[in-house]
Amino acid sequence: MASPVPEMYATDEPSTPRRGVPADSLTARYAADWRLVMLAPSALLLQVAHPVIGSGVAEHSIFQTDTLGRFERSYWPTIALAFYGDDTAAYGRDIRAMHKGIGGVDHAGRRYHAWEPDAYFWVLGTAYWASTVIADRFGKGLSHTEKEELYAGWRQACVLAGLRERDAPADVAEFERFFDRMLTERLEHHPCVDDVLATMRRAPVPDGVPAWLWKPIMWGVVGPFAVWVNTGVLPPDARALLGLEWSARDERRMRWWVRAVKVTDRVLPRPVREIGRTVALWRKDKIIADIHRAAA
Repeated sequence: MASPVPEMYATDEPSTPRRGVPADSLTARYAADWRLVMLAPSALLLQVAHPVIGSGVAEHSIFQTDTLGRFERSYWPTIALAFYGDDTAAYGRDIRAMHKGIGGVDHAGRRYHAWEPDAYFWVLGTAYWASTVIADRFGKGLSHTEKEELYAGWRQACVLAGLRERDAPADVAEFERFFDRMLTERLEHHPCVDDVLATMRRAPVPDGVPAWLWKPIMWGVVGPFAVWVNTGVLPPDARALLGLEWSARDERRMRWWVRAVKVTDRVLPRPVREIGRTVALWRKDKIIADIHRAAA
């Protein structure tokens, strides 16, 4: 049975804007960036540390048994909010509707629902945060004006996905206060964090892939390396909260990885460098249809 929607969320329907995120905006540019895929696990760790999101993922997701499939059905549809222009209005309503049944009682006996405003915002709020990490650690950084433009686009995506205007921080300064408050007052070492880390290290073998090939590559190299990279880009307070270690030696190695990423970014062909846009537009009809079906 679908979880009952708290009255305060059910009776205050947001008014979805008709205009999508501009195609030439900084938000669309960073949503397309291949490095955002690389940093998606760090955003996910911050997300599931929120008790509402952690509980929703733990109780309503099959990421532990179908990791790649769950990524396919979550990452690209979320990023697509930056690319579908005026079609995003109806798409965003479906995004909100498909979360209506996600709720219940968590491991600590607290009631939760996916439409809780700070949790609902936190998903795309961490996308903005990850975009700034790309710019600051793997790029040339952003001016204050550019940060405001970048944030405004991600905020617009949140509103398109059904968040009420008043529930989204108005500007970068307000977002930074919100982010600090999340780290110090709201996030926790939720059990789902450890589940996500374990799945990152040892993702289940997909159907049709030989275990003898998957395990040495994914369990022996890719998984542990992904955990290491995404641990390194987290704020120090978040690493401490989640019990993740990071040494001075790790930081020195990270500088080498940053250099490698910068070189790679310069030589990648545009469709790969802008993989978020490439996949979202290539699969547009399917993504929209799948989300509409889920919403129904």
